[in-house]
Amino acid sequence: MVDITHPAFRELVARLEGCNLFFTEMISTKALKSIPPERDPYLVPGESDRPLIAQLAGSSPQEFEMAVGRIEKLPWISGYNINLGCSKGHIVKYGWVSALVDQPSAVREIIKAVKGVTKKSISIKLRSPSGHNMKRLMELFEVFEDEAVDFVIFHPRSPEDGFKRPARWGELKEIKKRFSVKVLGSGDVFSPQDALRMLEETGVDGVVFARGAAIRPWIIRDTKEFLEKGVIPEPPSLAELVFQFSEFLKRFLPEKWWERRFDTFLRWFLQNFNHALYFIKEVKKAKGFEEKVEKAAELVEREPPRSYPVVPFLP
Repeated sequence: MVDITHPAFRELVARLEGCNLFFTEMISTKALKSIPPERDPYLVPGESDRPLIAQLAGSSPQEFEMAVGRIEKLPWISGYNINLGCSKGHIVKYGWVSALVDQPSAVREIIKAVKGVTKKSISIKLRSPSGHNMKRLMELFEVFEDEAVDFVIFHPRSPEDGFKRPARWGELKEIKKRFSVKVLGSGDVFSPQDALRMLEETGVDGVVFARGAAIRPWIIRDTKEFLEKGVIPEPPSLAELVFQFSEFLKRFLPEKWWERRFDTFLRWFLQNFNHALYFIKEVKKAKGFEEKVEKAAELVEREPPRSYPVVPFLP
């Protein structure tokens, strides 16, 4: 999730507890030719976001091999995720991410190239093929199983679906029937109850939170408590979370990024409230990063957050 799953956000989620696996933002394999990994802000870790997996995008097996070979020196990286799921047009046009879904043989070569330079975990991020082509989906999972990837994060929406149509959880169930590779389900999980329902209805091995966690960073904590004890804890102090997040931005990211990343965070976080659009407009009136933080903290104390499920309602 570009501009969202940076180290400041990951640290916020980690401090709330419950999350078992963290991923970096999507990183271009091509860019890693010229940027030393230890100085790449996209590869900077937080303090608590472990295990941390580097999420990579590209199309050339040679570039994947080079990128992973360079990242291997970073002791905080526990594995590599090959992104075949992003459907943003400006990235797809390079032949990366979801553009590779129609090229199972190319995907196989990329996996082989990565396996040649690391013993760490290798995983896949995947969307449904265009038109929900089940034949192509099965071909891809045959590749994943043949090449013994550690797990697949599968979001059963096709590129043309966007978020306008429901995720087809039936595809998750079909995949679990046919293949032994571990599958983590993604798509339309906006409450602990949704997570339980996905696990029971599809048989997936785990659940991945995306938009739900962007809005409610403590949803993973709540889900773990719900699955283990059948209860959902009270929400944390949202004003305190705003201040914590701002401090993590200062600690882990370049100053030139603070305000933009904070604005992106608020676009999601404020959807915890029915008056999200009004709150966003009020924060925009503030001048500078520190004033925005103070204003946002003040606003989130005005009303309690929405009840589950926390379905996004802003574009």
